[in-house]
Amino acid sequence: MKQKPKPSVALPTAEATRLWNLYGFESSSDLVLEDLAMALGVVVLDDDLKSADAWLVRKGDKGIIRVSNTIVESGRRRFAVAHELGHWSLHKTVTQLMSCTSADMLARYKASPPEMEANTFAAELLMPRHLFQPALRQSRPTSHFVNKLAKQFGTTRTSTAYRIADVTKDYFALVMSKNGVIKWWQASEALKDLIWIDAGEEVPPHSVAAQFFNDEALPNRPEKVDLDDWIAENRGLDAEYFYEDVIPMPVYGQALSLLWLE
Repeated sequence: MKQKPKPSVALPTAEATRLWNLYGFESSSDLVLEDLAMALGVVVLDDDLKSADAWLVRKGDKGIIRVSNTIVESGRRRFAVAHELGHWSLHKTVTQLMSCTSADMLARYKASPPEMEANTFAAELLMPRHLFQPALRQSRPTSHFVNKLAKQFGTTRTSTAYRIADVTKDYFALVMSKNGVIKWWQASEALKDLIWIDAGEEVPPHSVAAQFFNDEALPNRPEKVDLDDWIAENRGLDAEYFYEDVIPMPVYGQALSLLWLE
């Protein structure tokens, strides 16, 4: 049986790093994506797209990125542009036309290798490891800290929390829930083989996320929650509780739980 190709992590990371070095960016404020795109031969336009966040059309060494004009969050738009620039830089021989949804820009497991590589590129371009990882030493991964990092790097809170899971050396996980049900989760390298959380299950009744979905006032500081409340399977983690803080997203009926050990 022919094995499916695996997405590369090293290649998109190296390409994003190359662009930072090539154009001499020193901080996220230097990274104007439309200017970078123009330097690469790509024009970025806002357009009325159907069932997609962004399109990339390529013709030779010139291209156009069209971004949905329904995207109101600056960070989400920036990630969409960076994602398409990932396709532009990495996938010249894959197709001349890429159409990407918000699910493509979030998926880590079920998406195609090109989509996953474009996500890796976008994360490294917008939140380069050499700047992002040192910033993590400043605080615990609370909702306040994630908000601060998102503002600093011009990214969404969700992609920022994802990036923390990517680069931190600590025990950290994030869980996205919608309408009281766990949609997906992501854990750091230190934690991912030690726990399992069941997507599709209701959020734990004693969690901070449950307080949000029950329309209760959220605590003004992280709370301790029993480890066994959140995880479906303990694969060797020697701990009794997580600290949990929540980023509420009432417009989407969602809550992003930040879980960590101290």
